[in-house]
Amino acid sequence: MTEVRLRIVTATGAKVPDGLRIFLSRDPELRGIGRARWASTAPKEGQLGDALDILTLVVTGTLALPSAIEAVKRWCGSRGMAEGVEIRLGSQRITVNGTEDPAEIRHMADLLKAAYPESGPGEAE
Repeated sequence: MTEVRLRIVTATGAKVPDGLRIFLSRDPELRGIGRARWASTAPKEGQLGDALDILTLVVTGTLALPSAIEAVKRWCGSRGMAEGVEIRLGSQRITVNGTEDPAEIRHMADLLKAAYPESGPGEAE
């Protein structure tokens, strides 16, 4: 089974609250199909700055993307995050703010699925 690594960041560039990681870790729908963790990324060569912790959600495959997006949506909706969070896979980025309907979630999942082959198995940009 191929894993898909999604990167989650805030729309403003601030660190995602740890509450989202905890929520995703405890979400019953994601148990068995995904896990959330912090991943450190160092600045690229020639750039200044400290290493940045990015929330990474690893799911079992592209079929799990709608469930992953739905879980993030529930968390954003419960926090009233109007700006939402950005989920990245390869070159594709979607913004989830907690107000998406099921059709929007399916469309977002399709957008991410389309980016999956370009990022390679299990990799996120």
